[in-house]
Amino acid sequence: MTTDALYWYLSIFGWLLLTGIGIPPAPEEAGILYAAGVHAVHEDVWWPFAWGACGLGIIAADSFLYGVGRRWGPKLFEYRWVQKVLSTERRRQLEGRFEQHGMKLLLLARFLPPLRTGVFMIAGASRYSFLKFLLADVIYAVVGVGALFFCGTWILALVHRFKSPTAFIIAVLVIGIGLYAYYRSLKKREPKNTPQPPVSVLQGPAGVIVPGEAVTNPIAAPVAQADVKVALEGK
Repeated sequence: MTTDALYWYLSIFGWLLLTGIGIPPAPEEAGILYAAGVHAVHEDVWWPFAWGACGLGIIAADSFLYGVGRRWGPKLFEYRWVQKVLSTERRRQLEGRFEQHGMKLLLLARFLPPLRTGVFMIAGASRYSFLKFLLADVIYAVVGVGALFFCGTWILALVHRFKSPTAFIIAVLVIGIGLYAYYRSLKKREPKNTPQPPVSVLQGPAGVIVPGEAVTNPIAAPVAQADVKVALEGK
């Protein structure tokens, strides 16, 4: 391994680590494509090490976010900068699903960039098993990172073979449009207008209480009608 190659591996690891924790706020997919480009252009950069540097950078960043959540606990979500990343309503929704679908949620969060950071901090704050958390990260580092890495390597290798500025510009545009479409599709998948979960089990799921007026809860209406019917027939 040459010194130059070692520097390239460290740059890949550093990119994925810093962007993974939000410094600067950039998608980790761009870092994976950067690693693919480095491997495609530099012959002394071996693909197993470039791929491994991507995975280790992502795992290190996610573990850091998990540690932050575990260290500060629920108080962490009282800070404004955290609420900008993850709203209170969305946090309650995720916390309710983490108990039963922790692994699935961690894997799904990989494909929902706006939620990734918040989900990893929730995992730490809720004391979710770190071994399971690490397992979900390793699965993504092998499957998800590998798929994007080799796809990017193939495209950038073709561009490098032709050595044409036009081909390079076209490749950048295609990758940019692809990432944009990818993020747009992920954004559409996020649930919208989801009712806010109750603060306690005694509160109705969609009740609206206005002082001086009757309680309105459309979801509970059929149950209330059935109770009234039973009471009247009993009389």
